[in-house]
Amino acid sequence: IYKIMMTGRTVSVGNILWKVLKQPIVQDLKYEDAAEYAIEYLRLIGAALSFEDKVTRIKLNSYKAPLPPNIINIRGIAYSNCECDGGVAMRYASNIYHTDINGCEPGGQEYTYITQNNVLTTSMKDGWVNVSYSAISTDDFGYPLIPDNESFKVGLEYYIIHRTLEGLWSMGKITDKVFQYYEQKRHYYSAQATNSMTIKNMDQMETMFNALNRMIVDVNPHQTFYKNFGVKEIIKRH
Repeated sequence: IYKIMMTGRTVSVGNILWKVLKQPIVQDLKYEDAAEYAIEYLRLIGAALSFEDKVTRIKLNSYKAPLPPNIINIRGIAYSNCECDGGVAMRYASNIYHTDINGCEPGGQEYTYITQNNVLTTSMKDGWVNVSYSAISTDDFGYPLIPDNESFKVGLEYYIIHRTLEGLWSMGKITDKVFQYYEQKRHYYSAQATNSMTIKNMDQMETMFNALNRMIVDVNPHQTFYKNFGVKEIIKRH
């Protein structure tokens, strides 16, 4: 799937964003904009994030439960009426109305689910589900991890700076010389990064970036690097 120079080491996207935000040349850059530019760059380069298989237990509330924001694909789901491991395997619903079929079929009950907009809806109103899934690897603050590739990291920094300076340059607030310097750096390192790491599976890439958008875009900058940087749960959803 991947054509990539891998060392096994990873680096947090959050660390790269933090480094860029400290640059004097982009002192007015907002975190939300930096995160948007980071996603643009990941899409353009087709860079591979790091993945891991995980299992999480989620409590149902009126048939529904939120799925993890870093989920790429579901490997399996089991239902239990208690907060415990294991349970009864569920299947994806074939009934287009997805009604509660508990006890309505000959031979006993069957547990089903559907997913939409990162929300799990099941045929059971209450209880717990154990979700086995593939996820984007994250650091302790919830930011995605990427392979530790020097060209990619530097390319991302210059891409964000260059995208930020475009507006200033168009308004005549920075000189052509300064703008062209960062433009050249962006293209040089982006070309190197493109040659060293590329995702070949487009379907997987689209799913990955949908998850990435949920993780790092819809945040308040005062609740990320600046105000609550030491707090583990720094990503807020609206």
